[in-house]
Amino acid sequence: MIMRKYLYALVMCVCGILPCLGQDDAPIRWQVSVKMTSATQGVAVFKARIAPGWHLYGFNLPAGGPKSTEIDMSQSIGIRFTATLKPDRTPVKVHDSMFDLDLSWWDSDIAFRRPFVVTDAAKAVLKGKISYMGCNDETCSPPKTQSFDKKIGK
Repeated sequence: MIMRKYLYALVMCVCGILPCLGQDDAPIRWQVSVKMTSATQGVAVFKARIAPGWHLYGFNLPAGGPKSTEIDMSQSIGIRFTATLKPDRTPVKVHDSMFDLDLSWWDSDIAFRRPFVVTDAAKAVLKGKISYMGCNDETCSPPKTQSFDKKIGK
């Protein structure tokens, strides 16, 4: 009888822990995609999924503060960018008391887009890295860098 209670308790503990192991608790997650608008033109799309209560810092922040968001596409091959990277909306501008600086950030999901033309279809690849940092009202995640490598076309 005692052995059955211990076995039952063990099974319940394992069943309670297993769902937690598969969870991704990153406050900011990136999705990179390519949308072709014609046979030779397309748009690189970078979507940041931002957890409630968190924010992703803007571009070109002042020194002494958090890491600015940077999306580097310089390793791309077989494409030529036709415009600068643009966010779907402008970031919020605030005075951040944690850093005592005027900063910009996005506090909900955001997408960044950059159009391009294909110059060499056989080799066309969108490649580079995203460097970013996020915070909430209590803590910050350490600066992170995520690489991307997307074949364009076929």
